[in-house]
Amino acid sequence: MTAAGHRWNSAADYDVLARRVQFRNAELVAGLHPRPAEPRAVYEIGCGTGALTEALVHRLPSADIDAVDVSADMLAVAEAKGWPARVRFAQGAFPDVATDRHYDAVFSNAALHWMHPRFADVFATMNALLVDGGLACVATAGRTAATDRFAEQSRAALARLTGLSEPDPFEARRLTVAAAEELAGAAGFEVRDAFVVERTASVPAEVRARWWVASGGPWTAAQVPAREAVDALRSVLGGGEVELVHASVFLRLRKGDHA
Repeated sequence: MTAAGHRWNSAADYDVLARRVQFRNAELVAGLHPRPAEPRAVYEIGCGTGALTEALVHRLPSADIDAVDVSADMLAVAEAKGWPARVRFAQGAFPDVATDRHYDAVFSNAALHWMHPRFADVFATMNALLVDGGLACVATAGRTAATDRFAEQSRAALARLTGLSEPDPFEARRLTVAAAEELAGAAGFEVRDAFVVERTASVPAEVRARWWVASGGPWTAAQVPAREAVDALRSVLGGGEVELVHASVFLRLRKGDHA
């Protein structure tokens, strides 16, 4: 797969780095459900190495959790952590999954944007998985003025390294709050809450470079060894501390009741 596909180059590396970048989002997504004692059946989209799964186990004491991811490598890392019997992992490519079983709630963190351009199918399948009155509690990559500036800075850094100047295809995956609400409404959801969380943090250039490479860009592992890519990117970024901008759109959506 090319860099444009943003394949995860290393599940183990992603697991370590995600705890520095995504752990706050996982806790926020798990907390979107207003009645955590109620869900008995929960579906997690794109569980990755289990960051949100872990938060759901603690937040939802009565829920059986079906956690699904497209990557066998990610699932292997997740399953090795040890889980209560009420957690089940399975490989599947959302939104191309069976919808014959229905759930009280659907959760997802940092996964839906990888399903671009099939956002309409994604929201429709989430709705189909839910019982009437069920909730979808999700976070996906958000677009803000700050992420636009950050994308341009990253593009300029990469252009100095490779001579390429086109925008990162990942930016097309980002959603504004308004765009996310429109998709949800078209899929039959009632939007109960929608907001963006934007964080700017200083991280070591090594961490920024490793995250960049672990998330599939700017090269595939087959083209350039990951360590070589990290070293080159770190050099371009200038060493020391660099700014990292992270923005997510959070949604709490309700499936309407049907007579």
